[in-house]
Amino acid sequence: MDWKAKVESFYLNGNYTEANVQRFVIMEKITQQEADEIIASKQALESEESIE
Repeated sequence: MDWKAKVESFYLNGNYTEANVQRFVIMEKITQQEADEIIASKQALESEESIE
């Protein structure tokens, strides 16, 4: 299973919070680097939306 893709999808949809994403790091399903990338991707999307 591609945990990063699954967690990222749920996070970007608003189903998971940053704390939820970090739990997947603790459970060793994704790395801290992957969690940081997931969180950064949402911040980038929000930043693009505020520019428009």
